[in-house]
Amino acid sequence: MARVLIFVSIILLLFLPFNVLTYRQLVRIHPRRKRWIVGAVILGNLMWPFFPMLRSSTPLFRAARATLGPLWFGWTSFSLLYSIFIFLVLLAWIPFRRRTFADFAHRPSRVFLGLLFAGFLVGYYKAIVPLRVERVQIRVPNLAPAADGAKLVLLGDLHVGLFTRPSRLEKIFATSASLQPDAVLIAGDLLDDDPYFVPKLLAGTRTLPASIPIFAVLGNHEMYGDPVAAIDGFRGSRIRLLVNEGAAVRELWIAGVSDPAAREVERRELLPDLGKALAGRPASATPVVLSHQPKIIEEARRRGMPVALCAHTHGGQLGFRPFGWSLAGLFLPYHMGLYDLPPTRLYINTGTGYWLFPFRLGMTPEITLIELRR
Repeated sequence: MARVLIFVSIILLLFLPFNVLTYRQLVRIHPRRKRWIVGAVILGNLMWPFFPMLRSSTPLFRAARATLGPLWFGWTSFSLLYSIFIFLVLLAWIPFRRRTFADFAHRPSRVFLGLLFAGFLVGYYKAIVPLRVERVQIRVPNLAPAADGAKLVLLGDLHVGLFTRPSRLEKIFATSASLQPDAVLIAGDLLDDDPYFVPKLLAGTRTLPASIPIFAVLGNHEMYGDPVAAIDGFRGSRIRLLVNEGAAVRELWIAGVSDPAAREVERRELLPDLGKALAGRPASATPVVLSHQPKIIEEARRRGMPVALCAHTHGGQLGFRPFGWSLAGLFLPYHMGLYDLPPTRLYINTGTGYWLFPFRLGMTPEITLIELRR
């Protein structure tokens, strides 16, 4: 609890100035909209009292997180963007100080708010309606002969939660089935923290024929919830959870590693162990490393792994896919698509679901069809 309170205090101190600045400038520039502004500030900050309950799995927190969490995240993101915008307008206003700042900023602010609203509508639609099938061929030296032409569907970051539509999950797995893969792989963050939603995810897999196996690994959000309960929930189910263990598919060895967030939540027994995941691999089987976070790439390269498949970045849920640019790329060296990092080919799925806030602009939810060739 002490660590959570410290974390919340730091986050509050970081974002409080942006909250205050955004509120004061909005009221100053758009005084006729004060009621709407006050309402937005209140709704956008109602989540703060629930932050100390981040690790709880109760109906109250489940509902609060699903309803107030997106409002908090949306308002916080908006306050950051609006604060930056106001600073730029301030710089432009300095040569024109004969006019009041509020008068000078009124029209630019209206345009900026209008563009943000339009972007939100497009991003919201893109997050919950379309699905993009990304077809990727990976050539693997010394690929096992029986694995030549093997097809793997890669999903990631489903983040199944209270508002995840069962029909959406069914569509994801039906689309995966239509690609006729040898296996479906889910690269972590299956759940939005809470293991309560394991049955919802499992119900969504019914559109995938039983002949197609599903393998998955833990992500940081399973760790932030209750990883042991999640592991128990998937045990013996349609989705085989690989916790530092491997599974054979068509002379491939799917080596599923756990997530490094286990260290943050003091679950050292669940720390990633690629060596353990490779144990039992037949000498003739080509290894394919499945991990949530791309951090695994350095060890995969040291061990000479030919292929690593990851997710985690979401592509920042904002980007320009044709140019290979995403918001996540500002912070991470590997954030989307295929990377040739000899001797390893790394592929990062930019997310099939979304985290907390239903928004994906330029980063349509992705289903990846990986085809392995000699």
